[in-house]
Amino acid sequence: MTVTASQMKQIERQAAEQGLSYREMMENAGRAVAECVCALRKPLRTAVIYVGKGNNGGDGLVVARLLRERGVRAAVILVEGPPQTEDAKANFDRLDSGCPVWNIEDLTMEQINWIFDADATIDAVYGTGFHDTLHETARAAATMICRSLGTVFAIDLPTGVNADTGEAAPGAAMADYTIALHAKKPAHELAHANCGVTQVVGIGIPSGSQTGGSNKRAGKPVMA
Repeated sequence: MTVTASQMKQIERQAAEQGLSYREMMENAGRAVAECVCALRKPLRTAVIYVGKGNNGGDGLVVARLLRERGVRAAVILVEGPPQTEDAKANFDRLDSGCPVWNIEDLTMEQINWIFDADATIDAVYGTGFHDTLHETARAAATMICRSLGTVFAIDLPTGVNADTGEAAPGAAMADYTIALHAKKPAHELAHANCGVTQVVGIGIPSGSQTGGSNKRAGKPVMA
């Protein structure tokens, strides 16, 4: 089934009211993405995670931590500065002390070369909350993502793609795989060229959850 961004927000809120916390959803999402990346990209020795300031970035921070626990040399690129949501901040603090964390505006040529050569690139800048246009640093991140030599994975949606309309902003990212959280969104079909192969993963919300009287399933919303 396919759900819209507003339906996802309602389902996430209902799940939280029933005892599944937002932080648990983030942990579940990050774990599911990490498992997909490890399964779909072999060998996986190096990975770079582009992180936004919201909850999509928080999902990416969970991925970074879990990949490093598996022995992957993973680095985090902050696209909009430090995380701003409570749950994303908590997961930023959980990164191990040896994890490289680089601001996109301060990258050295040596770091850029390492980034482009990474086995896996994970786009965790914007998710279903994106609309309108990409600002300068987000567009720079999307350009770097598109130029990556390794396999590109987007968490929920590639950066710059509108979840409901499928409209891709100028300079939007393109992925080999998009890992949809809980359910597909309209953009996964409407923006197939940007999304690549879409794989749906569970994040702890019962698959039969509904949005009010709707017969459509819903998934986890993420902040832009």
